[in-house]
Amino acid sequence: MMRSARWAVAVGMSLVAVSAASSVVKALQSPAPVLRSPGLTLTLSSHDGHVESLVDARKRRLAGVAADSVGLWSLDVGAGAPAILASQAGRFAWRTRPGDGALELTWDRFVATPALRVIATVRLRADSTAAWRIRIEGVATLPVEGVHFPRVTGIAALGEHEQLVVPAWMGQMAREPRKLLAGSNGGGRRLEWVYPGALSLQAISLTAPPAGGLYFAANDTLAYRKSFALWGEPAGTAGYEMVHLPSNPGANDSYATTYDALVGAVDGDWLNAAERYRAWGTTQYWARESRLATRRTPSWVRETGIWEWNRGRSEAVLAPAAALQADAKLPVSVFWHWWHNGPYDTSFPDYLPPREGVTSFVNAVRNAHEDGLHAIVYMNQRLWCLPTPSWTREDAQRFAVRERNGEVRTEVYNVFDPQPCATMDISTPFWRDKYAGIADTVMHQYALDGIYMDQAVLSLVCWSPDHGHPVGGGHYWMDGFRLLARDLRRRGGALPLGFAGEGGGESWLPDLDAFLTLQVSQERYADPASGWEVVPLFQAVYHQYAVTYGTYGSLTYPPYDELWPANLRPANAMTLLDRAYRGQFFLEQARMFVWGMQPTIANFLPEQLTERRAEMDYLERLARLRYGLRDFFLDGTFLRAPEVDAPAVDVRLSRISIYAARRGGPVEAHTSSPAVLASAWRAKDGRVAIALARITDDSSVVRVRVDAARYGFPAGARVERHDAAGRHALGVIGAGVTTFDVPLGALQGAVLELRPK
Repeated sequence: MMRSARWAVAVGMSLVAVSAASSVVKALQSPAPVLRSPGLTLTLSSHDGHVESLVDARKRRLAGVAADSVGLWSLDVGAGAPAILASQAGRFAWRTRPGDGALELTWDRFVATPALRVIATVRLRADSTAAWRIRIEGVATLPVEGVHFPRVTGIAALGEHEQLVVPAWMGQMAREPRKLLAGSNGGGRRLEWVYPGALSLQAISLTAPPAGGLYFAANDTLAYRKSFALWGEPAGTAGYEMVHLPSNPGANDSYATTYDALVGAVDGDWLNAAERYRAWGTTQYWARESRLATRRTPSWVRETGIWEWNRGRSEAVLAPAAALQADAKLPVSVFWHWWHNGPYDTSFPDYLPPREGVTSFVNAVRNAHEDGLHAIVYMNQRLWCLPTPSWTREDAQRFAVRERNGEVRTEVYNVFDPQPCATMDISTPFWRDKYAGIADTVMHQYALDGIYMDQAVLSLVCWSPDHGHPVGGGHYWMDGFRLLARDLRRRGGALPLGFAGEGGGESWLPDLDAFLTLQVSQERYADPASGWEVVPLFQAVYHQYAVTYGTYGSLTYPPYDELWPANLRPANAMTLLDRAYRGQFFLEQARMFVWGMQPTIANFLPEQLTERRAEMDYLERLARLRYGLRDFFLDGTFLRAPEVDAPAVDVRLSRISIYAARRGGPVEAHTSSPAVLASAWRAKDGRVAIALARITDDSSVVRVRVDAARYGFPAGARVERHDAAGRHALGVIGAGVTTFDVPLGALQGAVLELRPK
């Protein structure tokens, strides 16, 4: 299931006032500390080191203030205790470091914490960013739990086309970020996103194309826990900070970041920012060792033509998948929920035996294999539900994640039977052995082809002192997952097993074969009026390193688990949705196609092949087109799409959740979408594909403007069209921009392939 990423949202900021100014001595230096490069000029205060101005190559002042009551950093020192601020230092000094020209900043002589000394460095890089690091000394008795650094305030509005893009798993864009940051009362709202997990990569951007704007990132290769935060300021400006979480607060005399926090300027839009990050991220170990790039992903995962996401006993899952495979004439793989013994979301991890019995289940899997199907089954990677007998019998609470106050961290998901489930600490051998032991049975006795590890692409902070890891921050969560992944592969031996996780995450690329990126269906679970829309940021950076699949897109009302309370079962469970919502299904399928994902359908029934033939034809046509061009849509690199003239259309949305019907609240909404979605991809041999998918029932000629220079093609390169009718020549590219008039029929997909002369 899709688990909503948790990010903290708080209104306003609580600041600690500086005590008597007369007792504070400042080391003033002139001129002010300044760093200059062709793309960026950074000026800091000679009084306390805060950012006074950040100016890009266009001479735009992107951020900075004359005075900042907090300063360049602040320290969280335990619940209830006031934060320590840079502005409270009795002395601030700076110098230009010999050798690399970096600025070294020092704060000390704090009245309340005289042993405290903070040293920060900042240097400019060639990519128009400033690289920051911080070291904190004299904190052996000071429980520093959070380091907010660097803080940049006074971020100016960039223009009417401003866009905030955040890698919340696949990626989200806000076209009115100032409105979001202002909050409902206009007094300011804080947005905070955690990495690794809720953020799939370490960069966010605030831009206004074409001039661009700000780029915030980190270059941490060990997946230390951190967060990126933005907040609104009363004047309409904004603030930014990165929050680092030290390990074992109060037990170390010092703390220092081991990676750079980057703040700088970027031209263009979110894709320009993604391309900058891609240049770094795809050279790191997680890309070099990704399952897909190293060809360790099983061939059946790579060759999946359509995923069927069904729930329940084998007759409701495997038989429909066989019917879909026969109809589509493509390899179908099965994403299987509710196969397990207990009710969904209240009985984990007591999955065994299958609810229909071992013999029936194993025979059904064997027959599916004979039909050429492959199936992965649901096994939540971190939940142990408290009502299960095993929770008490195995004393599982000892290995659950602990909150700061020592309590077991619990979560509730089932809206029909709201039972608490504990989040288990993956860094403990106990939980890894428990999970891997169940997986061993699933892989060998039941002969499944893999496991969907729900909530795998998330991380938590654990405060248990007896789990064998540092408490608080660190990278132990990723370390624990890698140990589990290796154990699963070891137990699987030579079997071609596929393991999938939820969302997207760069740190998981070496361990997972596929990622369930469900935000193509964001409107089904998130209010379209929230201010956020989905963008394919994860694919733009890591497409050729990660198989992505999935959608909540369904032609039926949600199913209902037979083991949930019978008296709450909706009468319309698994009945066909009204055709009024077919546009939403088309939009979701088109997004998967143009964004390079493996197509998926949820809650498929064979009757849909007749009762919803147009919808199924659309899915199958796009799936076959994608399947025949996998050198682009599986292994290709994401490029900027060409300009496509297509009107915006209104899409009627069903707001009914895919796995558990809403109990109250709105069930319908509307959104606007281009009538034709488009993308572009580069194959490894240099050929380029432009994908087009119409989501409406009308036909028209679509005007596509292809910039030869953008794709690196000389004049005279050939353009060929691929569609359901086959492949034929469309024309040649001239110098500069060439316009192609492309006839596109109702609900039609096409690919324009650019080939060398």
